[in-house]
Amino acid sequence: MKGIVEILGEVVAGLKEDLTISVCDGVGHCTEIEKPEVNYIFGNDMYIKEQLDTMSKSPKSADRKPKFPLVALFTPVIEKRDSADYQMKANVNILIACSSLQEWSNEQRLTTSFVNILRPVYERLMSALKSDRRLNVAYDGVIPHTYSENYSYGRYGAYTQSGQPVSEPIDAINVGNLEIKIKNVKCVNRRLQ
Repeated sequence: MKGIVEILGEVVAGLKEDLTISVCDGVGHCTEIEKPEVNYIFGNDMYIKEQLDTMSKSPKSADRKPKFPLVALFTPVIEKRDSADYQMKANVNILIACSSLQEWSNEQRLTTSFVNILRPVYERLMSALKSDRRLNVAYDGVIPHTYSENYSYGRYGAYTQSGQPVSEPIDAINVGNLEIKIKNVKCVNRRLQ
């Protein structure tokens, strides 16, 4: 039986299908990228920072997975296993991030980071969660959560809870209390004849 950490990782791995982002160089030249890889990291804020720092220090190569765009799942994930209606459920917190430049204005961040990269990743993530057959989505197709675009990380820096700075500027969408419900596994016994 897979937990929410593994299931969300599989969902993120499939995001590149039907995803297009536009990556800009900071001076207005943009390149559209179809089916970009989306990085997935789970852990507490220090672990996520350490993984990003390690990726920054490693030499670029063709087989190195991209650092951004990133979907980070903050752990621990407390799974409720208290109902016959579902296998487990949890409210999780996710960060969707991309690289940024400190000197950008909020207006540049809006277009370069949020419109071109972060919102498309967010929308694709929500769509993928709704269509995943393992998840129990409300009858109205809504997955309850909060949504916040954070423009200050890129300008003033992002920090862990212990005050450690993230090694590079990022722009990010914070998705809070995202309700994930995993359906009960139903087995059907069939006799071989």
